[in-house]
Amino acid sequence: MIMTWWRRILIVLIGAWIPVLIVYLWWTSSAGSINPYFPPLSLIMDRFTELWFSHEFVTTVLPSLRNFLLGYALACIIGICLGTLIGGSQTGIRYAEPIIDFIRSIPAVATVPIFIVIFGLDIAMRVASITVAATMPILIATIQGVRSADVVQVETSRVLHLSRSRQLWRVRLPGAMPLIFSGLQLGLQIAFIVTIASEFLGSGFGIGSFTLIATESFLILDAWTGVILMGLLGYVINIAFDVVERFVLRWYYGQKKIA
Repeated sequence: MIMTWWRRILIVLIGAWIPVLIVYLWWTSSAGSINPYFPPLSLIMDRFTELWFSHEFVTTVLPSLRNFLLGYALACIIGICLGTLIGGSQTGIRYAEPIIDFIRSIPAVATVPIFIVIFGLDIAMRVASITVAATMPILIATIQGVRSADVVQVETSRVLHLSRSRQLWRVRLPGAMPLIFSGLQLGLQIAFIVTIASEFLGSGFGIGSFTLIATESFLILDAWTGVILMGLLGYVINIAFDVVERFVLRWYYGQKKIA
């Protein structure tokens, strides 16, 4: 047990050396800089602390996180439910495949102007953009996972006279979880990108809008803090997802270690 924890700590340290190196190079190369567009990292971090460890975090960042979480949660529900139903039916695949291929060929960010026309610049526009963009990878991964269920398990469920619905929810869907989580991870990343893009394209609130307004107003320090905060948020969100994935799929990773 102790060796396992030391191994995990070692993996984290090995993976952290590149970010540490980047920060070190940035800090040293920008020290004493008089370029207004490339200020010293020390000044940026001072401004970062002043901005984001205050009420500004509540008014600017929390709305972005709310839209992101709501849109992503809806995408997960829609993608997994629809994907399970379509993947479990040959007829459903035949009719849905052309529509899915058409929608997934549209770049995720390109849907934002469409929803601006439909919903205006309201919260609904942002949530709808995030939901639609993040649904597609989750939907496709779920369909593929359900279709690639273990043949032996499926045949065994038929021998045991399980109904089609019970085969779907008790056999095919659990076996599809590793593929579904790969779609969930891709959908998570797309959802975060579209969250920021919807704030860039639509005026209002949020970390994306804050960064854009700061750039256009030549508030360079504020703009840099926005960029850094977006990077940190994306990093923390990915770590949180990895923790959840490791917990839910612990049986899967256990089988891989045995194999």
